[in-house]
Amino acid sequence: MREGVINGHSQRKVWLWVFAGFLFQTIPAAIRDEALPVALKNAGLTNHTITQTVSLLGFIVALKIFWAPVLTLWGRTRTSIIIFQTAITALLFSLAYFISPSDYSTLAIALTLALLSLCSAAHDFLLDGYYVSSLNDTQRANHSGLLSFSSKLGQVLAGPGVIWLAGHALTRSHSINNAWSNSLNMAAIITLIVGGLMVFGFKHEVVEPPKLSTPRQTLSEIFSSLSDLVRDKRTPALIGLIIFYRLSEVHLIRIVPLFSLDSHTHGGLELNNEQYAVMRLTTAILGLAIGGLIGSWIISKRGLDRSILPLGFSMHLPLIGVTWLAFHPVQSIVTVSSIFLVEYIAFGAGICALILAMMQVAKGAHAAVRYALLSTIAILSVYIPGLWAGSLSDQLGYPKYFILTLFLAIPGLISAYIAQAKLKVR
Repeated sequence: MREGVINGHSQRKVWLWVFAGFLFQTIPAAIRDEALPVALKNAGLTNHTITQTVSLLGFIVALKIFWAPVLTLWGRTRTSIIIFQTAITALLFSLAYFISPSDYSTLAIALTLALLSLCSAAHDFLLDGYYVSSLNDTQRANHSGLLSFSSKLGQVLAGPGVIWLAGHALTRSHSINNAWSNSLNMAAIITLIVGGLMVFGFKHEVVEPPKLSTPRQTLSEIFSSLSDLVRDKRTPALIGLIIFYRLSEVHLIRIVPLFSLDSHTHGGLELNNEQYAVMRLTTAILGLAIGGLIGSWIISKRGLDRSILPLGFSMHLPLIGVTWLAFHPVQSIVTVSSIFLVEYIAFGAGICALILAMMQVAKGAHAAVRYALLSTIAILSVYIPGLWAGSLSDQLGYPKYFILTLFLAIPGLISAYIAQAKLKVR
């Protein structure tokens, strides 16, 4: 689609829907992956229960590959995106309502979280597909920086932002339920505003053409494309990379929020919600952004195949610092933040190689569906360890658990060594 005049008088506002859409996209994910573990920790749940809960919600997101073909047949993409955004906003308001002390319902909360994961997965697939299909290579390149910025902004608002608001309310003697209910209401209000911007941006898009192929033809093309992906000689090496490359980091990130909030007597860093939110903002969000830039620069200079192994080695090296911290948890916030900042910069650079490898193999007909299959495997590789991570940390204690994460770096480096030979540009 071209940038310019539409219906003789209107200009496309690609920047507006890219900003609004990808900001919106990260809010449900940040609430699930960042805010929820902290909320459950505040409520006194065990590490085992917390990591399992987050993992089960993640599995729902991973199921998107099964309904992705159906979504490609479901009406006009922009209308579907707005429908799912409306549903997500309503679910966030409902979640805040069910958490409040006067209307607290565990079953209603669980069902709402499940539906929220379901709708957010559908929204992600549709938005990613529309971004790829409606813009040419130059337009995508021109808006890639805005996409990255808006994603990070959404992550900040719904992750550290919501956690900080809840922590601030707790210091003012609010109950845990009230503190988190009010914070989630704020997140829902943000999605309502951003959704309005999305509608305005889409009004300036060209009219979506009707689908020319029949549902049977479309499904046949999709399954043919997926079959080509399965037969691709690079796919086994890529799947190994997806599963093992960040195995140690996955086990780490499932426990870091709980380790940060636990008391010194339980081996934790004993941070409150506000301290953790600020640390998360200045280390994880900033570190991942810097790391992504560094990783992209290295790959552009050396090539993907020559960068995977060095970036993988540098990604795992800072785990030594986190392990040291588990043995010596009574440290200043500056020391703690410095260790985690280095860790997230290295992780951001390493993960950049994995994402680009997935995109390289996913290229071709129906790239959105091919990438959805690979991202499903990636999502499962992130959430499956949560089924046992909390239990292991409870049984082993934080020091021994983080030593285990160091040993898990070995299969990650082996997978990188194998993949580098298979992913040379063809």
